[in-house]
Amino acid sequence: MKTWLTGLLLLLTTAVVLAQADEPQKDITDGQSAAPGDAKANEWSDEWGDDWSEQDSPVTHAGFLEWGHGERLDRDPLLANTTTLSELRWHQQFDYSHERWVFNWSHDVWFDAVPNSDEGGLLFDLRELNFQFPVGQQTDVVLGRQITTWGTGDLLFINDQFPKDWLSFFSGRDDNYLKAPADAIRITRYFKPFNVDWVITPTAAPDRFINGERFALFVPSAAGRLGGFEVINPQDPSDPEYAMRVFGNHQGLQWALYGYHGISKSPLGVNDQQRPYFPAKNVWGASVQGIVGKGLYHAEVGQHQALEDRQGNNPWVPNSQWRVLLGYERELISQLNWGVQYYLEHTQDHERLLANSLSPEFEPEKNRHVITNRLTYRAMQDKLTWSLFMYYSPTDEDSYWRPTVQYRHSDRWLFSVGGNLFTGADEHTFFGQFEDASNWFARLRFQY
Repeated sequence: MKTWLTGLLLLLTTAVVLAQADEPQKDITDGQSAAPGDAKANEWSDEWGDDWSEQDSPVTHAGFLEWGHGERLDRDPLLANTTTLSELRWHQQFDYSHERWVFNWSHDVWFDAVPNSDEGGLLFDLRELNFQFPVGQQTDVVLGRQITTWGTGDLLFINDQFPKDWLSFFSGRDDNYLKAPADAIRITRYFKPFNVDWVITPTAAPDRFINGERFALFVPSAAGRLGGFEVINPQDPSDPEYAMRVFGNHQGLQWALYGYHGISKSPLGVNDQQRPYFPAKNVWGASVQGIVGKGLYHAEVGQHQALEDRQGNNPWVPNSQWRVLLGYERELISQLNWGVQYYLEHTQDHERLLANSLSPEFEPEKNRHVITNRLTYRAMQDKLTWSLFMYYSPTDEDSYWRPTVQYRHSDRWLFSVGGNLFTGADEHTFFGQFEDASNWFARLRFQY
């Protein structure tokens, strides 16, 4: 579908809403599902907010001011400074409710003082700018800039192909900033046996990836790490993205089917001009989650099809993969929660990949295994939270540790301290390339 056809769809959707303006509308109630398969009443918790009919004013707003600072634990020889985070941030959100629609706006303004950083200076990020409205009795629409997420993984993503912000995550910003916004239209249709989500992004939104300026990264063509300048300057994507989710709940078992047509979210391909770009791909997958014993389990699978390398012999495009995720979480003792996940990346046509690769010694293993663990302990009436999240890959022999401590002094003051710790036997593995980027961070937030 071309971009002009996507625009026509937006206009037709608006026309349908106006044509049905006299129809009785269902109440806008609290509850978006945090995972696939939740019932219709739970679908919009984070997006619709509180029941507007119970509020005295149609306008709500909130925000915070936050200071953040981070430093490397050791000097990276490729970068002149040790500071990884130095900013003062203002976040503001504003919501307005009408009888038939809701308007959401949120933004960040911050001053980035990291020397020679990829950002630098006074910056602005529009997080949300959208209208949410029902169409008839069984359809909801979100039109505009928004943050979308689905899938079952804890900081592992198989069928969630919406943009992520890895620079913010590795710098020590709040975990919520891992999710990046995109300009899109989301349509949710509710049926009795199942529900359907469609998300159309007229211009593909890639990840906010590590490009070499703030953190050095491994470049196979250079056979080593590069940093201190913009190592990756990809060709901007221009094609649209389409994502679909069919989900439901059967006797407590939450299930979902996924489909995606778009791009690789990072610039993993190289074009004829030897410039990085975002190769086209399809993703087809499924997930389930439910209760077993005293805990929750989840399982997810997805096939990532490389549309520009169906035979697996193009050295400039990553091969197709099968990806599998299994997870379990439960409360070990009072206030102490534990979660574990196993993740597999199976590269298809691996022999052809090695035979055609320009640097086969740097290619991934045919089966890459990753194990994650999360421990979370809450104390002092949940004012103090200790958390440790860890990735470990036995095939790559690398790991990533993210310890954090958060103290909520009051409803207004919040203090956080933590670290991003990388280890690796080889610098060409995903976490190993960032070993010299290991850092600590601290944040102080005033909420209003």
